[in-house]
Amino acid sequence: MPRPDRPVIIHVRTNLGLVPGVERLGGALLDAGLAEALGASLGPVVEAPPYSPDRTHPSRLLNADAIADVALRQAGAVAGVLDAGAFPVVLGGDDSVIFGSLLALRRRGAYGLVFLDAHTDFYPPEDSPTGEASDSELYLAFGLGTDLIAGLDGSRPLVPSRAAAVIGHRDLDEQRETGAALRATDALVISLAEMREAGAEDTARRALAHLDGAGVEGFLLHIDADVLDDVLMPAVDYRLPGGFSRREFAVVAGTLLADERIRGLDVTIYNPALDPGRVAQRNLTGCLLDAFAHADALPPR
Repeated sequence: MPRPDRPVIIHVRTNLGLVPGVERLGGALLDAGLAEALGASLGPVVEAPPYSPDRTHPSRLLNADAIADVALRQAGAVAGVLDAGAFPVVLGGDDSVIFGSLLALRRRGAYGLVFLDAHTDFYPPEDSPTGEASDSELYLAFGLGTDLIAGLDGSRPLVPSRAAAVIGHRDLDEQRETGAALRATDALVISLAEMREAGAEDTARRALAHLDGAGVEGFLLHIDADVLDDVLMPAVDYRLPGGFSRREFAVVAGTLLADERIRGLDVTIYNPALDPGRVAQRNLTGCLLDAFAHADALPPR
């Protein structure tokens, strides 16, 4: 399949891995005209069961069983789009949507991940201060932790760490707790500061070279909206100062979108409940469109 054309939007209405509010992300971006601007068609909608604050599950994850259920249903939706030769654009929701997208690819062969996020998200669930899957999605995706998700549908890991590139984190406190453990894996890990030192395009090219070395057939691009500068994207539940400028995001994400091995895109975490003036909604929509436009301007790789 060539680089992104025939995009199909899969709307996953879930807040199970974070807090209520983020399930409205997809609706907000559709209201902002994202589908029309991308020339995307509307695909399946995956509905999550109600959020629960109960943390008594043996994994210490909130909503663990429900997250696994959503992931299995989402994987089927993503597979249907891929089988039709189209490009799935998954609008979350929280970061737990990564599990369904990765499972769909894992069932097809050897696939990788490029992960753009302000946080390292590598807590063992039992050590997470919140129990939210969005604290732990990389840990679980790499096959660590509870079988329910880390071994989803018998697929462990959902993605091997050697086939993952993690870019843009700026969570200095969390890095002291989880960043060292993440860097001890085989993943390529590049902080925001390291990205700026190398340059946005060179960072994206380095991620693609890392995937080359892993021998993958394709990859998922996962975008947490909090990777953007807090000035652009204040409507997230765990804010941090700084972040990607609009131009940096367009170059990094656009270079990745231009690679003909890309097989899907997740967009997560923006919380419309924190954006009464819809400024962040417009900024996120504009940043995504900038990235696709940058991809269109590049020669196929």
